[in-house]
Amino acid sequence: MKAEFRAPTSKDRKPLIELLPLKTPLTMYIDPSSICNFACKFCFQANKKIKRQMQLQLMTMDIFNMIVEQLGDFEDSIKMVHLHGFGEPLLNKNFYKMVKILRDSKLVDRIATTTNVSLLTKENTHKIIESGLNQVHFSIYGLSDDNYLTFSGKKTSFKHILDNIKYFYANKKNCHIHIKINGDYYSNADKERFLDIFGDYCDSIFIDGVANIWPLMDVAETLSINLSKEQKETTKLQHQYKHIKPQKDNLCPNIFYQLMIHSNGDISPCCADYLGKIKLGNIKTHNLKNIWGGGNRVWS
Repeated sequence: MKAEFRAPTSKDRKPLIELLPLKTPLTMYIDPSSICNFACKFCFQANKKIKRQMQLQLMTMDIFNMIVEQLGDFEDSIKMVHLHGFGEPLLNKNFYKMVKILRDSKLVDRIATTTNVSLLTKENTHKIIESGLNQVHFSIYGLSDDNYLTFSGKKTSFKHILDNIKYFYANKKNCHIHIKINGDYYSNADKERFLDIFGDYCDSIFIDGVANIWPLMDVAETLSINLSKEQKETTKLQHQYKHIKPQKDNLCPNIFYQLMIHSNGDISPCCADYLGKIKLGNIKTHNLKNIWGGGNRVWS
């Protein structure tokens, strides 16, 4: 296997405590599309009740250009912009233009995205690479057509997925390819097969797991995920005793170094806030730098 087995984290990361407070966010998530063509059972996209509470849409170029213009207000460049969020970014026909605008702006050090690969083709492979994308994460949802249908709720050709990843790898230039799969759903033999199939067509590869961001118990039952006893009890308690305040030391570090901009322009401190409940403002009416510095903070 050519690829390095590791999570997609930077090798030169510094302890966050040494950097705080930050004048400029290290990371920013910009969501080109909250619409997804998959309905993975671990994701809210498969939950019609939740989706009815959301504004699912493609980000317009007007909103995107406002974001880029305001990035110039920060003292430093953004270390990493993740051009993805709660949907499939390649559904937005302007995705390639967005990458190029970010690259040409010189306001961002690195640009990354995550895709389910289903919309990847030879044609848009070259568009992605030529746009200046630094890093792409390919999320794999099965090792066969049947796996994909079960996991993502969509008929998908596994051969199409594999062939287009191979083509991207052969033409990638300096774009780092990371491939991951949700290991909670697969046997050890399947995990080995995953590494054997994809390990020579990426720079890094990893076997991930379902993150405890939203309710997992129904997901576990649907997908036969073998959650640990501790994780099952933790998840159960979270939803039975919502009035219990979290422990004081149970603090998410993300709010200290990142911002999330939803496809409708809403600004949130959390990349997992898919309902936008922690809204700091909207790019149309609020300034990113002011929000980051706390001078124009709006909670709803």
